[in-house]
Amino acid sequence: MSRITQRACLISLGCKANQYEIQFLREKLEETGYQSVPFPQKAEVYIINTCWVTKAAESKSKKLIRQALRSSPGAFFVVTGCYAQAEKEEIRRQFPQVDLIVKNSEKLRIVELLGISSKTTNFGIRRFYQHDRAFVKVEDGCNQFCSYCCIPYVRGSQIRSRSSRSILSEIKNLVNTGFKEIVLTGINLGLYGRDLSVSEDLIGLLKKIESLPGQWRLRLSSLEPHLVPAELPEFLANSNRICPHLHLPLQSGDEEILKRMGRRYTVSRYGRLVEKFRKRTSSLAISTDVIVGFPGEEERHFNNTYHFIENMEFSRLHVFRFSSRPGTLAYQMRPRVPERITKRRSRQLKDLGEKLSQQFISRFLNHHLTVLFEQKAERETGWLSGYTENYIRVTASGEEGLKGKLIPVKLVKREGNLALGEIIQ
Repeated sequence: MSRITQRACLISLGCKANQYEIQFLREKLEETGYQSVPFPQKAEVYIINTCWVTKAAESKSKKLIRQALRSSPGAFFVVTGCYAQAEKEEIRRQFPQVDLIVKNSEKLRIVELLGISSKTTNFGIRRFYQHDRAFVKVEDGCNQFCSYCCIPYVRGSQIRSRSSRSILSEIKNLVNTGFKEIVLTGINLGLYGRDLSVSEDLIGLLKKIESLPGQWRLRLSSLEPHLVPAELPEFLANSNRICPHLHLPLQSGDEEILKRMGRRYTVSRYGRLVEKFRKRTSSLAISTDVIVGFPGEEERHFNNTYHFIENMEFSRLHVFRFSSRPGTLAYQMRPRVPERITKRRSRQLKDLGEKLSQQFISRFLNHHLTVLFEQKAERETGWLSGYTENYIRVTASGEEGLKGKLIPVKLVKREGNLALGEIIQ
């Protein structure tokens, strides 16, 4: 590795856990004297953290590797992440210029594998490159084995929870650095503590986080409906720290399709869970994921999903077309839904999602909410963009010095899927 100088380019696709891990590696390299440069600037080391959860994610990973190889011929290239875990030999064939392919279980040792001595052995991050929100990964692995999902195979089915001491220390460091929002994440956040390697469950961890000092807020990333702790609706309602926003993946609003997917809840149970939260927290935003075109999904199944989503009045809807992944149970399932039908159903749900999102925003017009401004808005000079505690995107006229701060804002008008706000002086 003597040919490596002092520039490193680290790129990540996919989930929040991937983004956290690439930040961890970035800080480890910077501790050794490397300078981080944004993609596609030239560098001597490239670390590409890939995704494989869908065919589209796999294609994006391949495209990113090609772009990186073209941008700095002769650099040292490392490919890691779920695509690297699943398709190591394919990467060797397609991209012989790649120097090192690292599986997920070895990802956080990449700096060591490069033969570079790190100055510290601390596990944790102190900042988040080009972000005003910081992700904190508290758990790895998933043992749920949904029939369509490759995650247990590429991330591992053994649950690994971090100690609360390590998590609290990291959050304190990030808050001291100036971060006003921490996003708690994991491969399956609801499994935190269920491996018995730590003394707390998720609620126990949240209680400790709640007691930390400072003016900042905590956001929970995706929670599987059947793994939501029974105490969470009440805990969230009484919390002064946790944002009133939950992402609860639905995947289908039809009982038959849920069973084929291997999901461990019913549509009615999902509806009751949402009702429990909304009874206690009136400002709560609930966003969700849904898959269309799952093998065997007939028009009646899709209509059940459509009407259930409509009745749930989600704040945000993420629509995915079924993507078969080798090795999963659904890979062999038949009958397959024709692509033209899947595209049409996807469009219908996306249109519904936009309508629901706009309805949710309209509920909060003339309300005072708190916005974390993160970037310049895509309009004339002097406008900023950020998110409220219940995840409404807001643009408002304000000085750039407000970026990265929690600012009270009055929502005055809806424009599409965002709100215009006025900063409260």
